[in-house]
Amino acid sequence: MANNQLFDDSVLVEKISERDEGALVMVYDRYAKSVFNVAHYVLQNRTLAEEITQDVFFLVWQSPHKWNPTKGKLGSWLLAVTRFMAIDRLRHEKSRNLDGTKSLEDLAEQISVKVGATTPEDTALLTALLKRLPKEQREVLLLTYFRGMTHVEI
Repeated sequence: MANNQLFDDSVLVEKISERDEGALVMVYDRYAKSVFNVAHYVLQNRTLAEEITQDVFFLVWQSPHKWNPTKGKLGSWLLAVTRFMAIDRLRHEKSRNLDGTKSLEDLAEQISVKVGATTPEDTALLTALLKRLPKEQREVLLLTYFRGMTHVEI
């Protein structure tokens, strides 16, 4: 395949369904930046946005038939899929942050960075102070710093 602009999306997706890697590269070149930007906007995290971008194009490779050209443009479909995947990932990350899988030291380090206390001594002090708090008070801090909830929401 010579030029990305010579093939419309329907032709490229048909070629992807025939396992043409070059067609996938063309679709990627055409839409990856937009897909990444949507994922990054939702997640506010470059690494996670890169993962979602990879996941979206893996979906295209694995299941090109999921796009129905009669229902809309490929670009619109890709961005909708990206948004849904990113929101799912965001929910997963937020729930993971609250289920106790992170150590208190990790949480203290993240809070330290958010409040500007970035020395190891500050992080150690914050860890010690968090350990002293009752579970309910620690949970309020976690809801505030990691879920972005307001006082009223908590």
